[in-house]
Amino acid sequence: MAVTLTRTRPAADLHMGALLRGALARQGVTVYVERPWTSLPNEYLVAAVPGRARVWIHATSCSGATHYDIPRGELMAVASVVTDETNTRFVYDGFSDDNARPLAQAEACAEAVAAFLGTQTPEPEPEPDPERECLHCGRGIEWIEADGQGAWYDSSNWIGCVDGANLHAPAPLCGWCEDYGVIEIFHESTDAVIGHRPCDNRPCVKRRTKAAAEAEAERARTEAEAEAHAAICTPQCCPPF
Repeated sequence: MAVTLTRTRPAADLHMGALLRGALARQGVTVYVERPWTSLPNEYLVAAVPGRARVWIHATSCSGATHYDIPRGELMAVASVVTDETNTRFVYDGFSDDNARPLAQAEACAEAVAAFLGTQTPEPEPEPDPERECLHCGRGIEWIEADGQGAWYDSSNWIGCVDGANLHAPAPLCGWCEDYGVIEIFHESTDAVIGHRPCDNRPCVKRRTKAAAEAEAERARTEAEAEAHAAICTPQCCPPF
């Protein structure tokens, strides 16, 4: 195997290399470029930590080419594989994603590689809701609690919406789905809406994952309370008697 020193194209060139390297760096994963076969042009990003098998990361073009730094517009899938004493298997399989988006796949691959290698960076402390922009008047607004109630106020002088007809309304956090959590799919010829898919913008994915975890925790709590009560319930305890 030959370690190569090929220069990764800059992000402005819209290739996958810069996306993958940036996503991996944010997850605390260090990589180098390696060509497993000197007779072929295939180059991979390789991540390794002591005591773990190396992870090989690449992108596949719709033309069939395999290289970590292909043009984003040609992307079919991002994948990472590992070979150890057990077998060869995917650490991240982007081929199973029918809607391959370069940024989403790069981030998902980096998270999977970091989880496999145990190099995840700790989650940052949650920040307060950022200042938002009013959809009606365009002024900066923030949510302010007062006497157990809250409302959106102008961030500078706590006044209402200057258009006079509406309350301040915050612009959505996600510009992909407008905070609905799903993206409409249109027919290529008629532009008719033919379905929806979950929004894969990272903030939306995190909010969806958090909501699902909270719902599951609430379901488990309710189920445990019901089981505990059933153990002591008598015929005269709960209606109908």
